[in-house]
Amino acid sequence: MIMLTGLQKIYHGGTGAVKAIDNVSLEIEQGEIFGIIGKSGAGKSTLIRCINLLERPTAGRVLVDGQDMTSLSEVELREARKSMGMIFQHFNLLSSRTVLGNVAFPLEIAGISRTEREKKAVPLLELVGLTDKKDVYPAQLSGGQKQRVGIARALASQPKVLLCDEATSALDPQTTESILALLKDINIKLGLTIVLITHEMHVIKAICDKVAVIEGGQLVETGKVFDVFTNPQSATAQDFIKAVVNNKVPDTLAALLSDAPVAGGNLVMRLSFFGDATNEPVIAGLIRRFAVDVNIISGNIDHLQDTPYGTLLIELSGKDEDIQNALIYLQDLDLRTEVIGYVARHAHAAG
Repeated sequence: MIMLTGLQKIYHGGTGAVKAIDNVSLEIEQGEIFGIIGKSGAGKSTLIRCINLLERPTAGRVLVDGQDMTSLSEVELREARKSMGMIFQHFNLLSSRTVLGNVAFPLEIAGISRTEREKKAVPLLELVGLTDKKDVYPAQLSGGQKQRVGIARALASQPKVLLCDEATSALDPQTTESILALLKDINIKLGLTIVLITHEMHVIKAICDKVAVIEGGQLVETGKVFDVFTNPQSATAQDFIKAVVNNKVPDTLAALLSDAPVAGGNLVMRLSFFGDATNEPVIAGLIRRFAVDVNIISGNIDHLQDTPYGTLLIELSGKDEDIQNALIYLQDLDLRTEVIGYVARHAHAAG
């Protein structure tokens, strides 16, 4: 559906050239909810605006549904943009128009009659749950309701793609959850391809199928959300995931850890469970099979879409041979193991 190839965007200013986007290539398939995450200034807003050519790339190609957007004339580009709706962080509603008038505005610009505009706009208000608000003005709406109007307006031209530029950043957590649920519902009902940029990992975790991580204008990681979330390869992705998963080693323990085995010491490791493995009695089996004690330092179980995902941070104590056998046992199971380090026996408790 969307293919970016060698995309580059350079801004020229008083301090010289700045590469906002640096040789980015990625592919977004039909019907996906594709998230693009990055910190402030990473280039993600520029990237999404290059898709509909609100920002014209300095180099590279943008193909949408097989059409090369970068080769179109201004007239052709205006027509092509009708297949791409866009919603923004700050809603951008017309204060002098009612909710119905805002949703119908793109149709008015397109020269569609008033009767036909209303016929198209009213079902969209029903879709976003605002039928009872059609005659009120934006000033009378909450932030979440304003964003619902923005979504309905973006859908008025029956687009194939919906671009979301930090669509939930101005909303409180509960309202954010309802807007994300609405976007997921629209994706399913309309088969719409959604591209969503954000700086919040919980937004990606909630509804996205795939994610691209951008840093300094460059793509540093991309893949299925489950794969990136459970096994992040880039430091940037790891930082984002730490914000939503509490699997950090406590500072008091981290200060005592050694990378090399400590004679007569304990092994500290992180276990990650996926899917059915979250229901397995791993710790009970470990204790039954080996003469080791297990101290659970921290743990949690969460869900990525419909798949359960859990982590445990544990400390194994016992004879060196028993600890190594227990480690081999864990590594052979259907879970991910990570040795964090070694600590002298009783040192953690003493600290």
